[in-house]
Amino acid sequence: MKVSTDAAVLGALAEAHTPRRILDIGTGTGVLALMLAQRYDQANVMAIEIETEASDQALANVSESPWSDRVQVKHGSFQEFCAEEPVKFDLIVSNPPYYTAHLASSDGKKNTALHQDSLSFFELARGVHALLADDGAFWLILPPRQMKEFEAVATDVGLWGMAKVRVYDREGKPVLREVQSFSHRPNAGDIPVQTLLIKDVDGQYSLAYKTLLQAYFLHF
Repeated sequence: MKVSTDAAVLGALAEAHTPRRILDIGTGTGVLALMLAQRYDQANVMAIEIETEASDQALANVSESPWSDRVQVKHGSFQEFCAEEPVKFDLIVSNPPYYTAHLASSDGKKNTALHQDSLSFFELARGVHALLADDGAFWLILPPRQMKEFEAVATDVGLWGMAKVRVYDREGKPVLREVQSFSHRPNAGDIPVQTLLIKDVDGQYSLAYKTLLQAYFLHF
């Protein structure tokens, strides 16, 4: 199973109060969906993936996991899913495509994973707004510049930032990613911001990072 740092961090940080229905938008190989199924043992997880090979890998990974009875993988686009899905989700997560004006790769699968051509921020925000339960939480991970762009789009459709974690490779380096939660409720003030360092000054995984992921990674 391919495990990206982005998916691992998002899967460990995303949370909601006793969610019963969880949606993973763009599940890739299914890592994020399986992490959430492991943590929330009463929840059913729907994982959507548009790229065929990744969807097939997610199906294989789910079938070999202890949570196969609670995780469903659906091959197709999020836009199609929104058009046919009438139920609401208590927790929605996404590690979305974020490049726009970026030189496209010759690798079509990589383009699908990284470029907004397959799912724009507006389509993502509008779909999440429609599918998120009234008291639900939406979590996503993006680079800082793209997170700022998404925040503006999210506010326009009625999603409001609730908490943010800035992820750094190590102290003194630029922000690598931001993980942020959104809800239907406007925030009365500034949202709380936390910091996560992946590595310590010696280049080893930090205690905070290992503590965050030790329930999921055997070598931690």
